[in-house]
Amino acid sequence: MKIHSLWYKTICREPLTSNFSGQILVVAVIFLAIAAILAASLFDRTASFLRFGSRSITAEQANSLAEAGLERALWQLNKTAGTYTGESNTQLGNIGTFTVAVVDKSPRTKTITATGYVPNSTNPTSKRKIKVDIAIDNSIISFNYGVQVGAGGLTMANTSTVNGNVYSNKTGVSIQGSQSSRIVGDAFAVGTISSPDPEVTGTKHENQSAADMPVVDYEYWKGRAALGGEQTCSPTCTISSNTTIGPKKYIGNLKVTNNAQVTIAGAVHITGTFSMSQGLTQIKVSDILGSNGTVLLAEGDIDLTQGGTFEPNNANPKGYLLVATTSTTATAMSISQAGQTALFYALEGTASLTQSAEVTALVANGLDMSQSATLTYETGLASASFTSGPGGSWQPIKGTYKYSK
Repeated sequence: MKIHSLWYKTICREPLTSNFSGQILVVAVIFLAIAAILAASLFDRTASFLRFGSRSITAEQANSLAEAGLERALWQLNKTAGTYTGESNTQLGNIGTFTVAVVDKSPRTKTITATGYVPNSTNPTSKRKIKVDIAIDNSIISFNYGVQVGAGGLTMANTSTVNGNVYSNKTGVSIQGSQSSRIVGDAFAVGTISSPDPEVTGTKHENQSAADMPVVDYEYWKGRAALGGEQTCSPTCTISSNTTIGPKKYIGNLKVTNNAQVTIAGAVHITGTFSMSQGLTQIKVSDILGSNGTVLLAEGDIDLTQGGTFEPNNANPKGYLLVATTSTTATAMSISQAGQTALFYALEGTASLTQSAEVTALVANGLDMSQSATLTYETGLASASFTSGPGGSWQPIKGTYKYSK
C-alpha cells in the first residue's frame, strides 16, 4: 500500500521519490504566495496608516496656525485699541503661515477670520480656517427714558423741562409739576400725574406697573478701576491741570478744578465724594474708547454745582461717561451747571437739578428739578455701552466659533 510504503521509506531512511519532492515544492510555493499576499496587505495598511497620520499631523499644524492667528489678532486689537485690521502670510517657525482678517460687524463687535496654511498659502498641503465674533469687555446699560425715578418720584418746579419720556415708580402722586413745567414726550406713572402741570405734550400713562430700573454693577466697575492702580488722598486728591485719568481707584475724595481739561480713558472709582469747580473745567471721554463710554463711580455725594462740564467723545455713535454714586443721602447728586452731556445715576439716593442745569439722561431714586432746570434725552442711549477702558479687552463671543477646512 502507498501509505505503508511511504511510512516504511521514511522510517528506514530510504530516499524519497522525485514525485514526493515535487509535492513538497508545490506546497512551499503556495505557502510563499499566501505569505506574500499577507505581507502586501499589511504593507498597504501600514502605508495608509502612515499617510493618514501624516495628514492628521499637518491638519493639526494648520489648525494650530489658525489659532495662533486668532490669538495674535486679539492681542493686536487690545494693543491698538481696536484699530488692527489683519495681516497676510505671517510665517510661524518652519511649520507654515497664517493670514488674519478683521471686519467690523457693528460699532461694538468685530469678526476675526484666521486661516492657517502648511507649508504655505501658495501650495498648501493642509489648510484650516477659524471664524469668530468678538466684542469688547463691556457693560450694556439701558437708558430708555430721559428721566427714570424710583420710590422718590419726580418733582418739577416752575419752567423746568424734560425733553424726553419720563417714568416714575412712586406710588401716590408719581410726578408733581408746578407752573409752566413741561414734559416734551410721554409720562408714565405707577400712581398719578399732577394736573394741569406739568404739561405733557405726549400721552399721560397713569396707574402703570413699576418699571425695572437700569442696573449698574458697582462691584464690577470697582474691580475694573482697581486694575489701573490706586492713589490715597488725604483726604482729597485735587486735579488742577490737564491730564488723563483711568482706570484708577482714589481712596478718599476727588476734586477737579482750575479749568483743567481732563480726559478719562477708563473706569474711575472714588471711595469718598466727587466735585468739579470753575466754568472751563471739563472731563471728556477719551476717543480711544470709541463708542464705548466708561464709568466714574463715587461712594459719597457728587457735587456739580460750582462749574465744570462733561463731554462725550467724538466717536459715531458717541461714547458717554456714566457718572454714578452709591450715596443714599438726599444730596447724593447735585447738578446746577449747563452742558452736562453725561448720564447720571443715583439709584440709592436723591438727585437735584437747579438753576440752568442741563443733563442728557438721569436715573435716581428721586429727582427734584428746580426752576429752569432742563434735561434733554439723546437718542441712542437706550443701549449705551460702557467699557472699563485699557483694563477692558476684546474677547471672543461664546458660541460664535466656526471651524472649516
